[in-house]
Amino acid sequence: MQLETREQALAYLAQIQPSVTFEVQPFESGWICKQNLPPQENLGRGLGMASLIIDKETGVVTVQSSLPRDLIAQQYAEAKRTGEPLPGRQIYPHQWRITIRRIREDRQRIEYQMAAESLTDPPEPTQQHPLTIDKQTYLHDPTDWLSSVAMSHAEWMSRQNQGAWPEVDTTEV
Repeated sequence: MQLETREQALAYLAQIQPSVTFEVQPFESGWICKQNLPPQENLGRGLGMASLIIDKETGVVTVQSSLPRDLIAQQYAEAKRTGEPLPGRQIYPHQWRITIRRIREDRQRIEYQMAAESLTDPPEPTQQHPLTIDKQTYLHDPTDWLSSVAMSHAEWMSRQNQGAWPEVDTTEV
């Protein structure tokens, strides 16, 4: 995948986050992107907001820190040149498909069977295990990263459904 122009980068971002607009700036390894905010929000939220990087060769999108854009671009380009691990966390293409299936539920807790399927090539091993969530505190067991994503998604779905926790649901990260 080659993302050579500003228009290509913006179109690619629109596929990933269609309801968000971005300002994009080129740098040697790709595009550094900041979410456009209305002026009244920019005063409060603009400071400290993370940036995205689109790698122009691979199309991989990573979320970066809130450091100045030129510094983020410099660190990313240097890591790419030297073969060091790239900074940031990949958010696209998705790397995992997480499915939860409700096993049991009472007033205090809900238990799901969670399956996390790798979408990478080569794939990581599939992870399957029970996931227990306290519906009041949102504490969950186990507490690994993928279980945390599953818990957050299930809790978000319950808020969308007037407090009804999903029976079966899938999300990708």
